[in-house]
Amino acid sequence: MLCCAVVYGLLINGQPAHGQTPLPEYSEARNLQVDDTVRVKDITFLEGERVNHVSGEGLVFGLSGTGGKAEQTRVMATNYFLRRGMQVGTVNTKNMSAVVVSGKIPAYARKGETILVTVSVVDDASSLRGGTLNQTALRGIDDEIYAIAQGPIIGGGVSAGGNAASLQKNHPTVGVCEAIVEREIGCEQIVRQGRIRLVLRNKAYSTATQIMNAINAAFPDHAVALNSGTVEIVVPRQFSQSLPAFISMVGSVRVQPDQPARVVINQKTGTIVMGHNVKISRVLFASENIVIATSESPIASQPAPFSGGETAILPRSDVGIFESGGTYNVWRGGLTVGDLANALNTLAVSPNTLIGVMTSLRNQGALQAELVIE
Repeated sequence: MLCCAVVYGLLINGQPAHGQTPLPEYSEARNLQVDDTVRVKDITFLEGERVNHVSGEGLVFGLSGTGGKAEQTRVMATNYFLRRGMQVGTVNTKNMSAVVVSGKIPAYARKGETILVTVSVVDDASSLRGGTLNQTALRGIDDEIYAIAQGPIIGGGVSAGGNAASLQKNHPTVGVCEAIVEREIGCEQIVRQGRIRLVLRNKAYSTATQIMNAINAAFPDHAVALNSGTVEIVVPRQFSQSLPAFISMVGSVRVQPDQPARVVINQKTGTIVMGHNVKISRVLFASENIVIATSESPIASQPAPFSGGETAILPRSDVGIFESGGTYNVWRGGLTVGDLANALNTLAVSPNTLIGVMTSLRNQGALQAELVIE
């Protein structure tokens, strides 16, 4: 962790440390005209409109020897033939696979509409490439059938291997197939007592207030922010018979959403995302460079003549530690993400190093933002 602090040794009260190259300015970026506003319909959804999850179990046929050999695959294949009046003995399933099919039916989906569903292997099949999904019923939480999936599997995964090596790209055991909606799912009533409600995807009182003010600018006293995530709107009388037109107008209103001061870290992928409102307080950094170098130089030990012994390889490891003098630098408070990114881009600091720095700043209390670790 001490090694990570050298990043901030570059900045002393906002200026380059002695002997350091000045950091580049954002001259070109500052001249760009950026529109920070977004449409209301991109950050909200209408209360009562929702998608519905459906799922089912089925068989994929036509695999080129990449099918499953597990017990559940043989049982499902045997039951499949029995339902069709065919009694078979042992079923060879090398070209079959037991799968789970899952998908979402959007709001207002009509009967006969086509949707895409995900097909996932549940046995030991190695690939679904080239397979065809047999007719599979997709049921909702109420165990009613709402869609039927069937057809060729579309997948981007490829796997190949031999006795000494194997290669895999993406996920060959997951694919996509088409399904047809067989039963419509009604949505909840979206207009209640002449009012509709917008639900914010990212809750923030300031964003809800901006939406309320923007709508009231066009329709005075028609919108009110109930909380950080809900804005209630009275439908004007002139739009009582043309609700879609009013919803379209509301959705086209542009606002500037509030962004919380938050740093999100994904330790699995080494990814870190910081909002532009993140600030860092005045802190003292101690930077110290420590390098540990190791080398392996095995030697061969020969037995004495006529001793009957065998030649042996003896390991030899050399470990060296090199330490440079530490420096102490004061980093002024109020520095933004832009200042930090400028320094990190210059030094080409890895995301893993930045993750360690942010964790240390949070523990010190110098990170004026919420730290989220995924």
